[in-house]
Amino acid sequence: MTAQRVNHQFEAAGLRHRNLYFAIFLISSATLLLELTLTRIFDVILWNNLAYLIISSAIFGFGLGGIFIMLWPMKGVATDKLLTRVSVGFAGFVLLLVPALKFIPANFDELASHPFRQLAAFGSLYLFLLIPFFASGLAISIILTRNAEQVHRLYFWDLLGAGIGCIGIFVLPSIIGGEETLIIIGSAGLLAAALFAGGGQFANWLTITATALAILTIAVFANRITFESFVAKRGIGPNQANDNVEFSKWDPISKIDIDRENVPFRKRIVYDGGSQSSSFYSFDGNLDALAENYFVTADNQNRYNSGKYVALSHWLKRADSPRSLIVGSAGGQETLAALAFGASHVDAVEMVCTVMDAATGPYADFTGSLFLNPRVTTTCDEGRSFLRHSGDLYDIIQIHSNHTTSSIGSGSGGASAVYLQTVEAYKEYLSHLTKGGILQINYYVYPRMITTSAKAWSELYPDEDFRQHLVITTGYGPMPTFLIKRSKWTRDEIAAVRYFMGPEVSDERSYEIIFAPGEPEASNVPDDFFQVPLDPNFEASLPYKVFPLTDDRPFFRDLRKGVGRIQADSEGYVPKETAGFINASLRKFIPLESIHLYLLGGLSIIVALVVIPGPLLIFRRKALGKPETVPALIYFACLGAGFIIVELVLIFKFTLLTGFPVYSMATVLLTLLISAAVGSLISESLSRSYGRRAILSVPAFCIAILILVLSFPQLRDLTLGMGQLARILLAAAFIVPIGIPLGMPFPLGIDALKTRAPDLIPWAWGINGFMTAVGSLLSIVISMKFGFDAAIFVAVLIYVIALLSFYFLTKTDPGARAPEDGMADHW
Repeated sequence: MTAQRVNHQFEAAGLRHRNLYFAIFLISSATLLLELTLTRIFDVILWNNLAYLIISSAIFGFGLGGIFIMLWPMKGVATDKLLTRVSVGFAGFVLLLVPALKFIPANFDELASHPFRQLAAFGSLYLFLLIPFFASGLAISIILTRNAEQVHRLYFWDLLGAGIGCIGIFVLPSIIGGEETLIIIGSAGLLAAALFAGGGQFANWLTITATALAILTIAVFANRITFESFVAKRGIGPNQANDNVEFSKWDPISKIDIDRENVPFRKRIVYDGGSQSSSFYSFDGNLDALAENYFVTADNQNRYNSGKYVALSHWLKRADSPRSLIVGSAGGQETLAALAFGASHVDAVEMVCTVMDAATGPYADFTGSLFLNPRVTTTCDEGRSFLRHSGDLYDIIQIHSNHTTSSIGSGSGGASAVYLQTVEAYKEYLSHLTKGGILQINYYVYPRMITTSAKAWSELYPDEDFRQHLVITTGYGPMPTFLIKRSKWTRDEIAAVRYFMGPEVSDERSYEIIFAPGEPEASNVPDDFFQVPLDPNFEASLPYKVFPLTDDRPFFRDLRKGVGRIQADSEGYVPKETAGFINASLRKFIPLESIHLYLLGGLSIIVALVVIPGPLLIFRRKALGKPETVPALIYFACLGAGFIIVELVLIFKFTLLTGFPVYSMATVLLTLLISAAVGSLISESLSRSYGRRAILSVPAFCIAILILVLSFPQLRDLTLGMGQLARILLAAAFIVPIGIPLGMPFPLGIDALKTRAPDLIPWAWGINGFMTAVGSLLSIVISMKFGFDAAIFVAVLIYVIALLSFYFLTKTDPGARAPEDGMADHW
């Protein structure tokens, strides 16, 4: 009987441990999915850089949970009851985010006129964002503190949950909507609470509630909840519903709405609530008639395009039956122009698949089945990825303002990575042009486009004068039309450009030539911009940045040198279009493209004063007056900052390998987190076998990441010709050797604390969580200033510092200290 009773006790204990593992898996998965979902939602209801600010600062709450448990450990409350309450709180506040984001009257346009009202609104909204992260940080801190002897397995389930949770952002919003995904996250929190409760009526009630809520969301609420924007977008004021929406879907990259317009021949495609837009144009499918009527107007607007400059390269090549590539085909006006002027074939490439699906599905009749034309091949892909794996040459490659405003897709504000405007990108474009082929790009700040393309040209064709191959004309607002021809421009071709852009072709306003070789306009652009390498003294003399961009430093919009307005000049060093574009982001000397970095930096300093010196000063006599305190502080701070720097930089770098930013994010997060989870399990046996020497996993990681950085150019070239799946698998294979040792230092550090200073464990977790937000800021600042590779080297340095601090942390004899009362395993 005694043996049988013991067996039952062990079986019960095993069941409770499994509950604990599954529960931490759910909490971790729900937390990461919450972070990514809120980022997507705030991209829509705010500008993307402000979305980054709000979500990154809310992540501070994750670390504050650990600080709270260290200061108020609640030793008198049983672990299962405490975790159940915290998880219910997490779920409750996630669910409350739905009415909070919908009904709190936050309005950016009223900040100046009603500052106190709006500060109260945004302050309360921020609390609703902060508390769920605080609750999840609290839960994981409690688990690690009271079950420190299982840290390797617990950290495994934590990282595994985070890895699986990131996949949800690519699936759930597209199926049920971004807003509704919050309800699913709340349901996951309730299921975690049921697992913590361990059984009984209350646990059953929580399980039934969570299941019913998830089913109700999928069956009834899916794609029915809509949050209104806090800022004026797409002509709709803050907190006003857009009644013109007739199609809406969350794409993995952007939320897409298609609106009715006040003209019958156009539908507006709205990205992320109005951060970007394109249009479907009504077309009856008659291409012969279109060629004659392409430039007609209706209701004083162009009938088939947003401006005749869209068709410039196609019109110039109309006699050659050109083969065309449209990068970012969007609503199809470039494809329409190509067909109107006799293209023999058009490759239409679009990264936001939902737009292409809409064009070939519900809006096919409206667009005259444009993308179903036998001369058109549609591909959902990223432009450079498509080119890299294409062996075709094109007479026309056209890119019209092709970029994404998605924080998940490219970063935010001045920190947005624009891989279509780098030296390597121009080399790919030029390498895919026929001898007389034309590259047409409409984008901002042509001086930086000149320096970047000139460097690419010099590397491909060092004996040819780039000036003879470039023509620039005005275009849409501050977005000029940039034309590079593989062969030299002739006088007749430039005359044809001048004729086309003038009043003879259509009643639309005339456009002007900004630069053309051998023409009077050649003096509009100083020769200094064409010099390779660019003279650093010249670059330093300009009031904005023009140095050539590379894939290692692709931040095209990082243009500003100061916070003041810049003035256009008559010599061409500061064109009016460039000055206008840069000045447009200023709001009373505050540059909006960088405001999130300034504010996040300020918040980091404020929170650091709370998280680090505060506990040190207040509780020095209790827990923090130990020799392990400072080494633990440095060690876990380094782990938090270093891990997130590696994670973010790898996402950016592997975008070039996988093609899609979303694929890169999914590949890196999933592979890195799951392989780190495996590393956590492996570290348990290493710790038993080698003791403190197990920390040599840190130099193993440093070697692996440095090998990846040094071999990345060869790795990128190796993927030429490979299919999408093969590239993703290859990327994952290179990430695994980095992820496994990356998952070892944290549980090894908790191992060291549990026998030396167990009461520091929640503080260590809090510092680690807080420093992930700080590390994300560091990764952006370093990458913008010095490049992605420099950020990786800084991460390696941070891990070296962690290695040294681990030596001092484990220098003292662990002795035989038992955990304090209330810190023991309650499971």
